[in-house]
Amino acid sequence: MGRNGIKLGPRATIFVVVLLAASAVGILTPTLSNTVSKDVQVNGFAVTLTVDGVPDSVAPGDIFRVTAAMANNANRPVPAVLRMEVRNPNTTTPSELTVYAGCGAEEVVSGTRLIYYIGWHGPLLAPKGLSFAAGSTVAAVDAAIGRMEYWPPVLHEIQDRDPAGYVSLVDPGRNASAGVRNSGSALLRVLNYYAMVASKNNESSNLADWTLTTVFADRFIAFGGGAQDGFLVEVHPQTRGSLSFKFWAERPDGLGIPHHPTYTCGPL
Repeated sequence: MGRNGIKLGPRATIFVVVLLAASAVGILTPTLSNTVSKDVQVNGFAVTLTVDGVPDSVAPGDIFRVTAAMANNANRPVPAVLRMEVRNPNTTTPSELTVYAGCGAEEVVSGTRLIYYIGWHGPLLAPKGLSFAAGSTVAAVDAAIGRMEYWPPVLHEIQDRDPAGYVSLVDPGRNASAGVRNSGSALLRVLNYYAMVASKNNESSNLADWTLTTVFADRFIAFGGGAQDGFLVEVHPQTRGSLSFKFWAERPDGLGIPHHPTYTCGPL
């Protein structure tokens, strides 16, 4: 029976069923070409990490320098930060170690485990095979890679991972300088977000007036800054037992490190 009590014949019933099915899944249209299928294998990691400088043994009170190199394997810029876990089977407290790595955070996970966040919310690693020294002008970087097609994905990654930081420093960039806001350069906005550029005239939109404060390269020593000489670990005189170090690279947290309330600049 229809809605108004009208009895539908077999053909009409089939027609109604077809209409309902078409409305549910869309109307199929004839294919105009052959179908092409491709498989892509994803191999390895975006970043390769190597670590040197951790000694097999130390005396209480010793200091050693760690050089942890993060190398970008991708053909686009990738942000990465170094994480370091330290375990002591006996007891690990923040008073046993001090890490000198610029800015970062120390988390007390348990009585025997500490995790460090080495660096700020970057750096941004340059695409594989590229390197620009500290002091290079942004104009030089722009001439080399400023028009590459990966800058929209780089900006989208910031917006997706750190919406507040994106609004603050990229678009509309209320807390960025007038020079960055008015430049129209995605490259300058990205490097400014990652705190990798500076200018003697922050009001200037001329990329030649902006320089790299650290290397923008496919290989970065965390956190070695412009000198790329790594960071120091101090073992306090009262430390006893054994220390187990584990290192890895991961995507940064948002600007201001909201998941790391102890984020600070200075000794960790």
